[in-house]
Amino acid sequence: MSKITVISQRGKLVGVWLPPPEASDPNAPVSRPVGGPGQRVHDVEVGDVAVYRDRSKANELAKLVKKKLKLT
Repeated sequence: MSKITVISQRGKLVGVWLPPPEASDPNAPVSRPVGGPGQRVHDVEVGDVAVYRDRSKANELAKLVKKKLKLT
Protein backbone atom coordinates (compact mmCIF):
# COMPACT_ATOMS: atom_id res chain seq x y z
CA MET A 1 0.00 0.00 0.00
CA SER A 2 1.14 3.51 -0.79
CA LYS A 3 -0.10 6.88 0.37
CA ILE A 4 -1.11 9.66 -1.98
CA THR A 5 -2.01 13.21 -1.04
CA VAL A 6 -5.40 14.58 -2.02
CA ILE A 7 -6.66 18.17 -1.78
CA SER A 8 -10.37 18.90 -1.52
CA GLN A 9 -12.42 22.05 -1.17
CA ARG A 10 -16.08 22.19 -0.15
CA GLY A 11 -16.49 18.46 -0.76
CA LYS A 12 -15.00 18.54 -4.25
CA LEU A 13 -11.77 17.03 -5.49
CA VAL A 14 -9.18 19.69 -6.29
CA GLY A 15 -5.98 17.73 -6.85
CA VAL A 16 -4.08 14.49 -6.34
CA TRP A 17 -0.34 14.15 -5.73
CA LEU A 18 1.53 10.90 -6.24
CA PRO A 19 4.87 10.45 -4.51
CA PRO A 20 7.82 10.39 -6.90
CA PRO A 21 9.40 7.07 -7.82
CA GLU A 22 12.42 6.04 -5.81
CA ALA A 23 15.28 8.39 -6.67
CA SER A 24 18.84 7.21 -7.10
CA ASP A 25 19.86 9.82 -4.52
CA PRO A 26 18.12 9.25 -1.17
CA ASN A 27 18.97 12.83 -0.16
CA ALA A 28 17.15 14.35 -3.13
CA PRO A 29 14.48 16.88 -2.09
CA VAL A 30 10.83 15.90 -2.36
CA SER A 31 8.05 18.47 -2.55
CA ARG A 32 4.47 17.99 -1.37
CA PRO A 33 1.37 20.07 -2.02
CA VAL A 34 -0.09 22.34 0.62
CA GLY A 35 -3.76 23.21 0.89
CA GLY A 36 -4.78 26.82 0.45
CA PRO A 37 -7.45 28.75 2.35
CA GLY A 38 -10.61 26.66 2.65
CA GLN A 39 -8.92 23.50 1.38
CA ARG A 40 -8.29 20.22 3.18
CA VAL A 41 -5.34 17.89 2.69
CA HIS A 42 -5.95 14.13 2.99
CA ASP A 43 -3.53 11.20 2.94
CA VAL A 44 -5.20 8.26 1.22
CA GLU A 45 -3.84 4.73 0.95
CA VAL A 46 -4.11 3.10 -2.46
CA GLY A 47 -2.64 -0.09 -3.89
CA ASP A 48 0.36 0.26 -6.15
CA VAL A 49 0.96 3.93 -7.01
CA ALA A 50 2.97 2.99 -10.11
CA VAL A 51 -0.26 1.84 -11.79
CA TYR A 52 -1.67 5.39 -11.62
CA ARG A 53 1.40 7.20 -12.99
CA ASP A 54 0.09 6.76 -16.53
CA ARG A 55 -2.15 9.69 -17.51
CA SER A 56 -4.67 7.32 -19.03
CA LYS A 57 -5.42 6.10 -15.49
CA ALA A 58 -6.19 9.61 -14.15
CA ASN A 59 -9.97 9.18 -14.35
CA GLU A 60 -9.76 5.82 -12.61
CA LEU A 61 -7.67 7.34 -9.80
CA ALA A 62 -10.06 10.28 -9.43
CA LYS A 63 -13.04 7.91 -9.12
CA LEU A 64 -11.20 5.83 -6.51
CA VAL A 65 -10.28 8.90 -4.44
CA LYS A 66 -13.77 10.39 -4.66
CA LYS A 67 -15.29 7.12 -3.47
CA LYS A 68 -12.87 6.75 -0.54
CA LEU A 69 -13.36 10.35 0.64
CA LYS A 70 -17.03 10.63 -0.39
CA LEU A 71 -16.34 13.68 -2.57
CA THR A 72 -18.29 14.89 -5.60
